Amino acid sequence: MKLFDKKGIMIIPVPEKHQVATKEIIVIKECFCPNGHRLIHKKARFGDYDGIVIGVNQVSGKGLIALSPVYGDKSRISIDIDLHEGELLNLVCPECNVGLPVYGNCECGGELMVMFMKPEKDFMNCVGICNRVGCKHAEIKNEGQLMTLIQGD
Repeated sequence: MKLFDKKGIMIIPVPEKHQVATKEIIVIKECFCPNGHRLIHKKARFGDYDGIVIGVNQVSGKGLIALSPVYGDKSRISIDIDLHEGELLNLVCPECNVGLPVYGNCECGGELMVMFMKPEKDFMNCVGICNRVGCKHAEIKNEGQLMTLIQGD
């Protein structure tokens, strides 16, 4: 069994007693802003994996959000900023402060913001997350194949 796919996503087999609908979990191992800065960072650990760290610029202040890189794990942690349920966030690269591009509209009324799985902008290989606090909609597009995750609490 392969450990990584061509885009750097680690594929980890899950023991049978923890299986839900698939035998593998997906871990995002590489994630970049539109300018090519790496968003996977050791500042935030989710189990054995480095988290995805993105910036938030709001009228109320600036801070960071750490996201779990495990597809299906909806863990999100805010750092140095208070977030309010339903608020729309301005998501940026924490290094260069460039805004994450909008990929499309979320069904909650927010926008799906994109991070790329390679240093180059490639909408065929990207991760999209909703910018509304509390919405857990996320998508991964890998070689043009779309995987969608919408989870409730």
